[in-house]
Formats: sequence, C-alpha cells, structure tokens
Amino acid sequence: MHPNERLVWPAIATAGLLLLQSVILPTVCFAEEKRYITDEILVPVRSGAGGEYRIVNKGLSSGTPITQFSLSEDGVWAEVETRGGTRGWLRAQYIQTERPSQLLLEDAKQEFAKLEADRNKLRSMLDNSQTVAYEADGELAELKEQFAANQAELRQIKQISAAAIELDSRNQSLAKSLETKRSEAELLKLENVRLQERIKSNQIIDGALAVLLGVIIMAFAPKLVPKRRRNDGWS
Repeated sequence: MHPNERLVWPAIATAGLLLLQSVILPTVCFAEEKRYITDEILVPVRSGAGGEYRIVNKGLSSGTPITQFSLSEDGVWAEVETRGGTRGWLRAQYIQTERPSQLLLEDAKQEFAKLEADRNKLRSMLDNSQTVAYEADGELAELKEQFAANQAELRQIKQISAAAIELDSRNQSLAKSLETKRSEAELLKLENVRLQERIKSNQIIDGALAVLLGVIIMAFAPKLVPKRRRNDGWS
C-alpha cells in the first residue's frame, strides 16, 4: 500500500465515524447553560463526541467555567465552549451545574481573607481610637491640672487685687490726710509769719514808746527835781 493511502484511510474512517455518529447518535440540543468542570482531574476537550476524536484542548482545570450547548443521545458527551472560544466535546461526567468545592473553598478563603483584613483594619482603628482616647485622657488630665493652677493663680490675683485695692484706698486716705496736714501746715506758716510780723511791729511800737517815754522823762525830769537853795551866806 502506498504511504499516502495509509494517511488517507484514517481520515476517511474518521469522517465516516462522524457521519455515522450524526446519523445513529443524534445529539440532544438545549439552551446554552453555564456549567463548571469538576475538581477531580484535567478534562480534555475533543473535536467530537467520542474518545477517538482529536483533542482540541489538552485539559480544562477544575472549576473552569464553560457554556454547554448540547448533550449526546447517550448522555455521555456534552458540547461546550470555553470563555476563550474553544468549542468541542467532553465527557458529561466531568460537568456540574454548581460551582466546584475547590472554587467555593477559594471563595471562602478570599472571603475569610477579606474578613480577616477588615477585622485587622477594625482592630487597628480600635487601637488607634484607644490610643487617641488615652492621649485625650492625658490631655484632659493636663487641662484639669492647668485649670486648677489657673484657679489658684486667679484666687491669688484676687487676693492681691483686694490687697491692692485696700492699699490704694489707704494711700488715697493718707494722701487726703497729707494734703489736709499740708494745708494746715501752710496756714500755720502763714499765721507764724503774721505773728512774727506782729511781734516785730509790737517791738517797734514798744521801742518807739520807750524812746518817747524816755524823751518825756528827760523833758519833765528837771521840773520834777526840787531846786537847791542858793547859799547866800546867811546860813
């Protein structure tokens, strides 16, 4: 047999099998439905509904989402298409309607990781809140101490102010008393000057009177003294 004939006969046989399958084993068609590859093994996709057909995809991993178009009459093979556009046939036993447990587990892990991240975030926020609360408590304690110190200082200032007011009142009273005494002293000075002037005037008057009295005495004294009789020799 010619070598080319060896290559042609398998192709003819394959085409005949496909034709026979299309006639003898008609496929069951139904609406496109979303399916998943089970989480058992890598499932190959073939060009036809049978193990003798060539493999168009070496294997879909577990959890791969696919679209199912039809099912063979014996229900063994299903016509599917991947998201990448690869269309072919694979054994229906490896298809399930629900998400595989591996995907559910991955989803649960992701959800758990998300919840864990949220929990850590909340814990961090709680720790920050507690830190802020502690800092606020410290600041509040400092403010209380500062307020108490300000209150004590205010009381001291009030006491000093009261003492200053009282001292100012005393100073004003003393100033008034001093002004009164000063006025009295001025009056006494004026009176002293007047008295001194009066004394001087009196002294002048007394001196003048004494001089006048002396003149008068000198004027009348000879008249008051009796004259001696002349000694005429008749004694």
